[in-house]
Amino acid sequence: MYPKSPLRGMPSASSTPHSSSFVILSFSKLLRNSSILALTLLVSTMPAEAARMTLPPFSPLVSLKDATEPVQSSATTDPKPPEVILSRTGPWGQLEYFETFIQAPEDIILANQPHTTKTRWFFGGMDAQGVKDLLGELQLPQGLETALCAEDSWLIEPDGINLYPSSAQLLELPESSRAQLYRTLSRWEQNFYHLEPELIYTGSVRSWFKGFDVSEAVLSFTEKVSYKLGSTLLFADTPAMLDFAETEKERLEILRAFGRTPTLMAKVLFEPGSRKEAATYWSKPFSAQDILPFLETVLRHENSAQTDLLHLLPANVRKILYTYHNPKTSLSGYMPDCHWTALNFFNAEPFERLCEPAKATSYTLANFTPVAPPYELGDVLFFTDTQTGDAYHSCAYIADDVVFTKNGRSPLQPWVLMKLDKVKALYDMHFHTNVTAYRRKPST
Repeated sequence: MYPKSPLRGMPSASSTPHSSSFVILSFSKLLRNSSILALTLLVSTMPAEAARMTLPPFSPLVSLKDATEPVQSSATTDPKPPEVILSRTGPWGQLEYFETFIQAPEDIILANQPHTTKTRWFFGGMDAQGVKDLLGELQLPQGLETALCAEDSWLIEPDGINLYPSSAQLLELPESSRAQLYRTLSRWEQNFYHLEPELIYTGSVRSWFKGFDVSEAVLSFTEKVSYKLGSTLLFADTPAMLDFAETEKERLEILRAFGRTPTLMAKVLFEPGSRKEAATYWSKPFSAQDILPFLETVLRHENSAQTDLLHLLPANVRKILYTYHNPKTSLSGYMPDCHWTALNFFNAEPFERLCEPAKATSYTLANFTPVAPPYELGDVLFFTDTQTGDAYHSCAYIADDVVFTKNGRSPLQPWVLMKLDKVKALYDMHFHTNVTAYRRKPST
């Protein structure tokens, strides 16, 4: 789901930059349909003259026009009525929000559907004995292990070995073995559906498909091959499941069900005694000229000062929130990801140069500085692996631990609002992460 890319030695939120310190930040090539930042941030107390910048290859650019022509999402029926939550009071005022789902447009769904119903397991850089040893560690039923280890059914390539299990063999996998195997398969980007499995947010296959016209065969297969990582229910056998669809209509229903993404819909409430503080919080110097006139109008209402959160966000964020990037306009082939999203938060027009690792590195070092909590509007939060220091995601802080995020480079991933702990949980399925914040410098 989230391929690996390094961000090493991230300074802690409580660390203070030293004049003799240096930072090396590099963005390397991003993997297909991934939200993972290929950045490397090295921090040392060596003399400043020792600093150097090492930059690996990077992906093609997305044009400014590409990035700002989103596709509007379509409405969907939620599995259950949303619960309205009232946040704690803070310098932002008070948030009132609920979680709902938005659904990818049909043309984007169809453009990104699987082109085969055959399941592929790719084992990169492994020889035949290595694959057999790995399968032997899974405690599979004897007959299944024997069938999977039959080399005459394999496709051996210079860079790895391919296995093509049948639907019947997928059904034979014990759940614990499936979770272990699929987590291993997620190491290689060739295993796209294991790298980015579907998340069944309701925790139940049947409740997730409620309202969609799919057969019992589809529901039964999905239930049997779903698996858990932590408390999250995942599904990685989309191609095989589509083979159970009896009609094109049912196939589309399956894809529509998995084409949904959770998001928050929020409004901001202002109490009379805290309106001056709230005005300061939302009218950051980077966006005050755009926001302040509207905010002043809202705050003049004595008894009912409130507004949709969307109206208080910077212009570019207002334009793309709750939308999908249109791949048809991506002439360069580059797809916006989480880091493009977070670093462009305050930019009225997104900077095209942030698509390039070297220029994004320079921009971050010149315009941001590490900060400790409490976080403020527009702070960029990097998720870093506690063991390796690698960073796998970034998002922009809004208020009350609500963040603005794009959880993947795929066209099926829209720009949404989520709670910080829920975004972190997505990455903690594969990594143990810390959150490190960077704030835009006032003079930039």
